[in-house]
Amino acid sequence: MGVLVIIVQTIIFNKLKLLQAQASQQVSDANQQHSGAIEAMQTMVQDLFQAGVAEIKTAQLDCQNKNQQSLKAVNQLITAKIQDAQTENTKMHSQLQTQLQQLQQDVSTQSNEQHKQTRSNIIAAIASTQGLLQASISNTDSQLNTAIQDAQAELEKNANQLMFTHKQQQLSNLETLSGLIQNLRVQNLVELTNELAQHTELKVDTLDFVKHLGECKVVKIEDKHTGQVTQVYYENGIKHSSDTLQGDQLKYQMLYDHEGKLVKGIEYGNDQRVIFEYLYDGAGEISQRLEYGYDANGKQADPIKKVY
Repeated sequence: MGVLVIIVQTIIFNKLKLLQAQASQQVSDANQQHSGAIEAMQTMVQDLFQAGVAEIKTAQLDCQNKNQQSLKAVNQLITAKIQDAQTENTKMHSQLQTQLQQLQQDVSTQSNEQHKQTRSNIIAAIASTQGLLQASISNTDSQLNTAIQDAQAELEKNANQLMFTHKQQQLSNLETLSGLIQNLRVQNLVELTNELAQHTELKVDTLDFVKHLGECKVVKIEDKHTGQVTQVYYENGIKHSSDTLQGDQLKYQMLYDHEGKLVKGIEYGNDQRVIFEYLYDGAGEISQRLEYGYDANGKQADPIKKVY
């Protein structure tokens, strides 16, 4: 009977050692899987931000090309105006020369009295022609100045609109990143999920931006080049609005609907008054732009609407 007990204890002991070895091997395999998942997540994060930066740089190049095209159009307009003015001046000068020649011919056949009258007529004709030339030059200068001012104003408006588009693209890229991180948290093993849950904040530092994430959502963006800081706000886990500040001044504000889709963008001037509003359609594209102006007393005028 004692021998049987010893045999049973030996079998149980061997079984326990085998189970312990199997458990150790499973723990080792799980740790290797966790390490591979973390490395894959870091690679995906880096690829996503590199792609976002490339898209922003492409948009900036497009903006520069459009500005160059607008400046080229202004230069062509100025050149055309100058050529028209030169042509008009040449015509007037030719007419004056013809009149002078005719008057000289008449003077050679007229008396002294008629000569004095003719000379007076010549002086009057010259004065009249000079007045017309001066008026033509002034009118041309006024048209050129108006064309240049209009072109500059339109360039500034387009630059502001592209800046808004860039901000929207940045937030969209970061939202995609947040979705990837959320999917990884759901799909990873329980141990990896618990480890990520202990770190409620994540900071991603690139050459252009510093992004702060909390609970797998973008909560703040710091622009290294402009010094602007964008704070993103959520309600019930859905993006509600964002504020972009330059120091203590509010520069931009974006508003989202109950599904987290962008519906309105607001741009503020240095005096903290609204200067532009951008309305977005269901596809996230700008559908309208409202431009606000103010009189000397600070009263807001009716907005200027532009529909795209």
